[in-house]
Amino acid sequence: MPRRKKSRLRARLEPALLNAGLWLFTATLGRLPWSTAQRVGRAIGTLGWTLSRRDRRRTLDHLALAFPKMPEADRRRLGRDCYRHHGTTLGECLHLFHRDCAFVKSVAEVRGWEEIEKAREAGRALLLFTGHCGNWELLGAAVNCRGLGMAVVARPLDEPIQQRMLTGLRERFGTPSIARGSEGAARQLLATLRRGGALGMLIDQDTKIDGVWVPFFGRPAFTPVGAAKIALRQKTAVIPAFIERLETGRHAVTLHPALDLPDDPTEATALMTAKIEEQVRRRPEQWVWMHRRWRRQPDSTMLR
Repeated sequence: MPRRKKSRLRARLEPALLNAGLWLFTATLGRLPWSTAQRVGRAIGTLGWTLSRRDRRRTLDHLALAFPKMPEADRRRLGRDCYRHHGTTLGECLHLFHRDCAFVKSVAEVRGWEEIEKAREAGRALLLFTGHCGNWELLGAAVNCRGLGMAVVARPLDEPIQQRMLTGLRERFGTPSIARGSEGAARQLLATLRRGGALGMLIDQDTKIDGVWVPFFGRPAFTPVGAAKIALRQKTAVIPAFIERLETGRHAVTLHPALDLPDDPTEATALMTAKIEEQVRRRPEQWVWMHRRWRRQPDSTMLR
């Protein structure tokens, strides 16, 4: 078979096989205990660490950038734990397709809810920001199962079937998705804030949207500036929100006090990013080290 035809066939088959596998795992893991779904996911993560040579190398490179003084053996252990964490997160999310808010409350404790109440008592709109820390999809479910009414702003996945699965999971727990940059997105953002809801935004990845250069682990990182601009324009309460998996297998969501943002969007983004870095340093194995966070640099160089 010619190479071009083979590559086209592979391009069609791989997403189809992945989607079929996700549906199969969803049907299976939803019927197993939570702890079993976590163990299956952890095994998937371990396998991913073994098989994904390119992303494994990238993960180790990024850990070396962030923790240059850490012994190489410790960085390898941390990288492997990172893959196991994200595999566990996959198992948990597929399990949640068959669960409700009562179950979410049993596995995720929300700390700092008084910060939400303070903002509402002051009549302020809410913007919660976070990074790809812990099980961030469970974070959204946990706060909305408490009645927050948060919509998340995110770039749609490239694969339509996976995007439908993801939006379906969010909507199961009352979390609508606003497609970043789509027609009508601005109107949806404003409507959410005006009806007393909240916006949830992840701002820790280098993506093709309006951004600014701010420090992250001591290195310039191109960072979305939209959250800061919305917060300053709408005078929202800006609350750092993070979730982490505990040794017990349960999760803790922490809502921190609202930030006093500087008026400059770049400075505001830097402050928000610093809060994300604090959480990543707390639980480094629960962040996405395989993401090319520093792939672009201000001098136009490209990192791996």
